[in-house]
Amino acid sequence: MQLGRPQAIKTYKRPFENVDEMTDALIKEWNNVVSPADLVYHLGNFAWDPKTAQEALERLNGQIWILPAEYDDASLMLARKGLLRKGVKLTNRIMPLEKVKVNLSYWPMEAWPGKQKGYYSVIGHPQKQFKSDPKKKRINVSTDLWGFKPQDLEKTLQIFYDI
Repeated sequence: MQLGRPQAIKTYKRPFENVDEMTDALIKEWNNVVSPADLVYHLGNFAWDPKTAQEALERLNGQIWILPAEYDDASLMLARKGLLRKGVKLTNRIMPLEKVKVNLSYWPMEAWPGKQKGYYSVIGHPQKQFKSDPKKKRINVSTDLWGFKPQDLEKTLQIFYDI
C-alpha cells in the first residue's frame, strides 16, 4: 500500500492529488472489503513512516499480518517498541501457507518454497511488469492492480485454478 509515501502517487500512477487523499482512500477501500474478523496478509511496504503506520493500523479492519519488505522500517520500529495494536503482527518476509499451497512474499521470485510441490507464488509488488501469470504460477495481489482493494486469497486462487 505504501501509505503516507508521496512518491507512490507518481511511481505507481495513482489517481490522487496528495498523500493524505491517497492514504484515506486506500484505508476506505480496505475497510469496504475487510471485516474486523478477517485475517489479512499484507505483502510488504505497508507505510512510509511510524506515525502513518500507527494511525492506519488503528483505522483498518481485520487482523493484519505484515510480511515486511524494503520500506517497512516504520512497521518494524512499531513492533520493536510494542506499539502494534492487538491483532497486528509482523511475520517472516516469506511465508508458505500449506493449507492453500501458496507462498506469500512481497517480491517476485524465480524460485520459492513449495514451488516443486505446485505452490503458487503470491506477491505484493506493485509494478505492472510483475503481473499475475498462471503459466509462471505467480499471482500479484498488489492493491495497485486490483482497484486498491485487498483480495480474498481463496477466491483469487480459484480464478487461477480454473484457468
